[in-house]
Amino acid sequence: MPNDEVTIVRMCAECRSEIEMMQVKKDNMRLFSDEQVWCPRCNAYRDEVRDLAGRQEAIQQEINSYPQNRPAG
Repeated sequence: MPNDEVTIVRMCAECRSEIEMMQVKKDNMRLFSDEQVWCPRCNAYRDEVRDLAGRQEAIQQEINSYPQNRPAG
């Protein structure tokens, strides 16, 4: 049976510190949220941001794989 779960990272919208990681079924995945979470770094309740675990690293790896801009000639 194929893996039908993904890892979601909950972060503070203000400082982007990681609050929690959770496993959810792909069918139940929800990245949009209007909830607030307690951020220990900000020491306050902040809006929550959700993202797929490892997505930013994958984007950065792809960007780094592009050929560097070199002058023609």
